[in-house]
Amino acid sequence: MPLKSINPATGQPIADYPADSAAEIERKLESAWSTWQSWSQTPLNERSALMARIGDLLEQRADAYAALITQEMGKPIGEAKAEVLKAASGARHFATEGPAYLADQPIEGTPSRVRYQPLGPIFGIMPWNLPFWQVLRFFIPTALAGNVVLVKHGETVQGAARAIEQLVRDAGGPAGLYANLAIPNETIADEARKIVLDERIRAVTLTGSTKAGRAVAEAAGSVGKKVVLELGGSDPFIVFADAELDKAIKLGVVSRFSNNAQSCIAAKRFLVERSVFDAYVAGFAAAAAALAVGDPADPTTRLGPMARADLVATTERQVRDAVAAGGRVVLGGKRLDGPGNYYEPTVIVGVDPKAPIVAEEFFGPVALLFPFDGEDEAVRLANATEYGLGGAVWSSNAERARRVADRLEAGAVFINDFVRSDPRAPFGGVKGSGFGRELGALGARELTNAKLVWGS
Repeated sequence: MPLKSINPATGQPIADYPADSAAEIERKLESAWSTWQSWSQTPLNERSALMARIGDLLEQRADAYAALITQEMGKPIGEAKAEVLKAASGARHFATEGPAYLADQPIEGTPSRVRYQPLGPIFGIMPWNLPFWQVLRFFIPTALAGNVVLVKHGETVQGAARAIEQLVRDAGGPAGLYANLAIPNETIADEARKIVLDERIRAVTLTGSTKAGRAVAEAAGSVGKKVVLELGGSDPFIVFADAELDKAIKLGVVSRFSNNAQSCIAAKRFLVERSVFDAYVAGFAAAAAALAVGDPADPTTRLGPMARADLVATTERQVRDAVAAGGRVVLGGKRLDGPGNYYEPTVIVGVDPKAPIVAEEFFGPVALLFPFDGEDEAVRLANATEYGLGGAVWSSNAERARRVADRLEAGAVFINDFVRSDPRAPFGGVKGSGFGRELGALGARELTNAKLVWGS
């Protein structure tokens, strides 16, 4: 059965891509295993040089790759280009700093050192919402460490999936260093389990839903393989009364609605101290209403379509549930008429914080705003979720901001800013948002064997 790519702005088909047969998957597994034997022995400076070339090509092809992202997932063209350039920056960062991250670490006072050695072929299951950055932030440090990868990318972004595979080859990567596995969603559960259990696969990383992550972790755990999971999020955005309110409004809207509001680390629940709640709601709703909604290929567009029709249906259901739980729609609240998967920027207040809908991840242009009274209640509301990916704290009181940040159950907390990833810093979550880290020194070492060598 083919993998279908559909333009979310028009609903029109882009292309059908053939699914890999069992024989083709076996060929790619065998090629990866064979390539690992030589790639793991390739000098680190040569592996680093490949990453630098990948960065150069990403920059040179940024416009073409951005157009592909916009066509396949509906991301506004300006944000799409920024995603490609961020991937280029990440490639250059690891080309420059990666060798130091992976250098032997002496243990003071002992005749020993820790060596970071590759594990082997790594299976990556990647999402559609950041089709270049998400895949490359996994591939670049992983391959730099001497591993090879096989990637099952999102079904709806197979053009991007094939472009990344070709990018690695064009930069001089050997065949088998990066393999795209074309597996349709209808068969992914069974196919992924087979690949996870294959003895040639040494570790697995997944970015996606909590349900999918737990299924993969169960399969990998049954044979003792390492897993890195970056799952969903319901990030709190906490605003105290002494915060710089205008900036907290502006960046709150950026955090919630960037990437067409389809990001795991987007702010989802806005917790605002009661004395400034009404002012924040008014300012936030006005800023969200001013977002230009339309054709993502238009440089002036700030909110494009959702990636798939079923995601719009889910958002409609979630808004209905929020209203049923006491919510009042301040802005938006419905699908836009016409072709494409468009949903209005939506702001809702008054939802019962204990309602089941609040525990869900909103992966669409909907912001839920809640008042709080005092620091303890803010922390309690922020942590009242199965997720623990990111969080933001806004206050002019630096001591309080740091204190609240320490109390949040999250993999990352940003003070007076919004959550985002950076090649220099570790990225990942806790609780239902997963475990393990990408990016930075921790990410570079995550998919390696930290081998102790004692003596000289």
